[in-house]
Amino acid sequence: MALNYDLQGPVRCKYYVLGLHDNYLIDGDAGKYIFRLYRNTWRTQEEALFELELLTFLGNKDAPVATPISTNQGQLSLLIESPEGDRVGALFRYADGHAPENEVTVKQSLLLGQTVANIHLLTQTYDSPCARPVLDIYYLLDESIIAIEPFIDTDARDYLKVLQRKLHHIVPGLRQEAGEFGICIGDVNLSNFHINDNNQITLFDFDQCGYGYRAFEIGKFLSSIHSLKSKQKIGQAFVDGYQLVRPLSQAELDIIPYFEIVAVIWVMAIHAYNAERIGHKFLEKPFWDRRLAVLKELDKVMPD
Repeated sequence: MALNYDLQGPVRCKYYVLGLHDNYLIDGDAGKYIFRLYRNTWRTQEEALFELELLTFLGNKDAPVATPISTNQGQLSLLIESPEGDRVGALFRYADGHAPENEVTVKQSLLLGQTVANIHLLTQTYDSPCARPVLDIYYLLDESIIAIEPFIDTDARDYLKVLQRKLHHIVPGLRQEAGEFGICIGDVNLSNFHINDNNQITLFDFDQCGYGYRAFEIGKFLSSIHSLKSKQKIGQAFVDGYQLVRPLSQAELDIIPYFEIVAVIWVMAIHAYNAERIGHKFLEKPFWDRRLAVLKELDKVMPD
């Protein structure tokens, strides 16, 4: 670490959290950092660079995000040899505060909505030469169902196919217009931001970012708080905060509940894609039954 980054004094490193990538907490005299070692089976070097350049762009505009720190050679990342091949590594500033998770308040959710809307506005003209999956209906829904099918029984497959057809009739009605379509963080949830004692929010973990519908961003957040007893209040506060910065069109408001369904399916697929990392024990029938139950509750908004 000392060879690649200008960190003051001795530092301590410990394995911090197992996610889609390996994350290490770096603690030293100058403060705390997160070092992320990207899995080369989940993100290509180009996809990782898209995320790192986007965060740098936002940091340069004083957006409240945990930005990557350049190496001594001026690079946003470095390559680390491993048995599975070269892996991208990047050092991030630590987000001040803590994640509210299930203890989130209405006020915090309102602030989060405002923060996400501001990031959408700041990235309106952002353009990157790096390739990244587009968060459209084909990627989020169609490819996801293909990934899920081997894990579920015939009845569940049939149910998802019916849901897929209904969603295909609804979601493409939203046009890819400036403002409504653009950079999305992809995984705004109660664990991917910190808030400090001064009520300042810092967002981090843009691993799922890409170009997509901003209404999907909101649907994705709502899907992440489905189990909260206060979901309605927390979700409405997020939408209200968002609209204080960027008012949503009626078409966007109407389609958010459908994007919430799409988001649940997408997260199911992420589990399927990462079965070897999660462990098949945790992806047996009870897991899929719980997720399907969520879908069946949400799809009550669907037309027959």
